[in-house]
Amino acid sequence: MSRPADSIAKLADYLWWLLPVFLKKKDRAASMVAQFCEIWGEQLDDARKTLIVLIPELLVTTASGAYLDLLARPRKVFRQQNESDTSLRTRVLAAHILQRKGGTLPGMTEGLARLGFTVDVSEPYRGSSHWPRFQLCIRTWDGQVSFPILFQAVRRLKPAHTRAVLDCQLEPGRWDDDGFLDDGGVLDDFIANL
Repeated sequence: MSRPADSIAKLADYLWWLLPVFLKKKDRAASMVAQFCEIWGEQLDDARKTLIVLIPELLVTTASGAYLDLLARPRKVFRQQNESDTSLRTRVLAAHILQRKGGTLPGMTEGLARLGFTVDVSEPYRGSSHWPRFQLCIRTWDGQVSFPILFQAVRRLKPAHTRAVLDCQLEPGRWDDDGFLDDGGVLDDFIANL
């Protein structure tokens, strides 16, 4: 029967368990091998605690702050000014689809869906002198990423030598001041009607 190291409170006990029988003495407290196991176990316990804290920061789905920036850099995604971790995480997770499916209109629909935009893509000018234009109708937006990122994504996803004609079906948003205008009339935050 094998015992994984995760189920043992102290790794010193696990190291002692791993030893062959001829190295174990009946009196564990008097054994020099047991003392080595205790020393190494303490060091490994500290390392395990560090890893338990660090491993979530190495995954895109749970990373935050500077760790998320480090994970975004190889995907050529960089944090915008005042961008939240949620927005950057959404863009990092969508980066593979944006890169792989770029240049096709169905890929544009899927890539923008990963960023939180529901769009309809059509080619109303097909067969005319305006053939390199396609119409991009924005139906919904979940508000995770900022709206200007839509334009960057369309630029990356559009087929070569084409232009997008944007048609926005979103309800206009409003500036919310939470009912307080005591700060000299500065409006606090923009809320999109989702």
